[in-house]
Amino acid sequence: MQIGVFTAGDLPPSEIVSLAIAADEAGFDVFAVGEHHNPPYTSSSPTVLLAHIAAKTTLRLSTATTLITTNDPARLAAEYARLALLAPDRTDLVLGRGNTVKVFGWFGKEIEYGLPLTIEHYAAFKALWRGTYVWHACTRSPEIADLAAENDDGLFVFAGRTEHVTRYRDRAARPRIGVLAKHLDDGLAHAPDRLLVEVSSPADVEKPGSDVWSALPHRRSSHGSARHAPS
Repeated sequence: MQIGVFTAGDLPPSEIVSLAIAADEAGFDVFAVGEHHNPPYTSSSPTVLLAHIAAKTTLRLSTATTLITTNDPARLAAEYARLALLAPDRTDLVLGRGNTVKVFGWFGKEIEYGLPLTIEHYAAFKALWRGTYVWHACTRSPEIADLAAENDDGLFVFAGRTEHVTRYRDRAARPRIGVLAKHLDDGLAHAPDRLLVEVSSPADVEKPGSDVWSALPHRRSSHGSARHAPS
């Protein structure tokens, strides 16, 4: 199991970088940041943030999530392929459709077509993608669980929204589950392959780090020795 922390991105960019450095120093495996284009969020360009963080840490880096609906899929493939070259074997991405009507409008899209846009844009992205592992964020639509299963991708869910996990596990040849959680115990209950705990400041990293060592003492080791299991 890979264990890390994530932020939705509602911090100044310098604090998001500090958060990742604190996670690295605490011995976590993964750091993830969301993509948002509306205040109070500052993470509208997660590839830029993650490239900067890659130069300052040894963490595996991910998104939580990348907007597959409002972004051009060819541009996504190009940007994340470049990130994968800058941080080889350390990057992947979680694709999601977004849930903000205003943001869809800013990109000339309509939220009512979010699901078909997700499927259409994913097909275009997949045709170009030769990069690292892909996950799909699934909060409400069984079609997304099916999309992940059909393409041998992973499924990411919130700890309180796991209704499609069984469906995905039944249909996927090699299922991989990721969980976003407020607290470590909430995520561990679902036996995920990757667990990301939400934190809001560098000072908050210490608590989930201590919880990890208490709940999973076998992971306690010299700094960095248990990190970055391959995808």
